[in-house]
Amino acid sequence: MNNGLDILTVNIIRLGFVLSIIFFILFLFGTSPLQIFDSILYGSLGSYSKLIRTLLVWVPISLASLALIYTFSAGMWNIGIEGQIIMGAVGATLIARSFLGDSMISPYIQMIFAIGFGGTWGLICGLLKVKGNVHEIFSGLGLDFVASGIVIYLIIGPWKREGIASTGGTDIFDKSSWIPTIGQSEFPIFMVLVVLIFYILSNFVLRYTSFGLRLKATGTNEIATKRFYFSSGNYILFSFFIAGSIAGLAGFSQASGAYHKLVPTISGGFGFLSILIVLICSRNIYFTFIVSFLFSALIVGGSQLQIKLGLDHSLIGIIQATFVLSWLILDRLKFEEKIIKNIIGGSKT
Repeated sequence: MNNGLDILTVNIIRLGFVLSIIFFILFLFGTSPLQIFDSILYGSLGSYSKLIRTLLVWVPISLASLALIYTFSAGMWNIGIEGQIIMGAVGATLIARSFLGDSMISPYIQMIFAIGFGGTWGLICGLLKVKGNVHEIFSGLGLDFVASGIVIYLIIGPWKREGIASTGGTDIFDKSSWIPTIGQSEFPIFMVLVVLIFYILSNFVLRYTSFGLRLKATGTNEIATKRFYFSSGNYILFSFFIAGSIAGLAGFSQASGAYHKLVPTISGGFGFLSILIVLICSRNIYFTFIVSFLFSALIVGGSQLQIKLGLDHSLIGIIQATFVLSWLILDRLKFEEKIIKNIIGGSKT
């Protein structure tokens, strides 16, 4: 199972097994799996407006997942991804509320600031790891809390709505600061293109460049990197800065694409969800792209469960948990690889 085709085949077979397990669990709950998935599909892709909502959720999840691939490749648990998303949103809001907020170039400058703020927040976590020997999990969680505190302070302090000190969020951005869309349809074509470009570029960097090779070497055996005369510490810092920058773009998408303002829950928990997605996909960029969309469809389409079937929206959490747990168990058993080997072995005989 060394080439990309074999890995993709294994993932497709495993996805089939996982869906079968989810169907069985839903059946045990006394519900109709087909009706549930029909409702989810309708709620996420059933109309043009539903597709747009799904894409607005998919963009930050896919970007956060891609960001984590860099730090996971370096062997780092980037738990601070939530804080990096938040700080990216803060950077975008800074421009949206400035004198540039009503200009045509506002979204593009917001992107630059979001990348800078998110990247810097990620770099701080990397510096604490490399220079201060602080475990990245502890520093990441601490920076998440600090970023959340900064947002609350800004919303009820310097950036509060006029005459109101509320945690409901800042004033709505000027429309010039919203992410570019197709005409009046609000289709987020700009951010979809950004996601595609970053995925294609990252695939090239991680698979075909010396930087990607050294990054993976850092994650595989940090001590052995000294034999190849490069500093693993520097590559850890690079991975955190790149991850933070991409996560900052997710924050920009949330602030200027989804909410059009800064709110306390701007990250949406998408950073933590992305950790599960990357674990499921084993850092495979292609599969991460697909699975992040599946989870986005679950999140958006889950609202239809209560409307059409009278089921609680929390059932989506059960589906997600079953998906992750089943996937990790199957990955541990390597059941699909045995099936493929048997098929290949049988065809040869």
